Amino acid sequence: MSVYCEHLCNMIRKGVKSDDYERPLKGLKIVVDAGNGVGGFYAEKVLSPLGADTTGSRYLEPDGMFPNHIPNPENETAMNSVREATLGAKADLGVIFDTDVDRGGCVSSDGREINRNALVALAAVIALENNPGGTVVTDSVTSAGLTEFIEKTTGRDIICAFKSRAIRNVIDEAIRLEENGINAPLAIETSGHAAFRENYYLDDGAYLITKIIIKAADMKKQGKKLYDLISELKYPAEERKSALK
Repeated sequence: MSVYCEHLCNMIRKGVKSDDYERPLKGLKIVVDAGNGVGGFYAEKVLSPLGADTTGSRYLEPDGMFPNHIPNPENETAMNSVREATLGAKADLGVIFDTDVDRGGCVSSDGREINRNALVALAAVIALENNPGGTVVTDSVTSAGLTEFIEKTTGRDIICAFKSRAIRNVIDEAIRLEENGINAPLAIETSGHAAFRENYYLDDGAYLITKIIIKAADMKKQGKKLYDLISELKYPAEERKSALK
């Protein structure tokens, strides 16, 4: 774990390019809601050492009885919890993990959820920045609005909807595309599973959140907010209410 956490820390140091190389997140407030899963390490061993203020983080101690809420970025109670923590702490970003940290999600500074289609959209923007013509592989429950957003926002880049909701199938499809000469930098499921090619297509929620935090720090330096990157995303009717909270 110490090696892994240092790896994530170095990703952020190199990605943010702050004058204060050792503490590049100084001035950022990020709360973590681990839901008593094992994700509490991210606040204590990644964010805090890099200078982030994690005051207001909650449920960081692992407890297999999950006394506060289910650790699940798709669960309404869990998302309400991290939203409450984010708004209460006046944080720049709220982060939530599932039980074993292979899934992640977040909440913007104004309390809007970044999960499901919004998370796919944000991860796609990040993954396709340096991958012109790239393809994002995702599952069958995404929407036409998401496809339209990715094609419009990233130019000619497209989304490939793979008709099976299982991250292993989505990853396998990305690998198949790569083997056939198609640039596929990201495989992501709407439940919050994400696998970047640069990370060997490993299903890793902490890696996803680390990429998002690097982008959030960059946006703040520009005087912008993370949610600005996906502000034009059109939500399906059933998701609109939670997305706009």
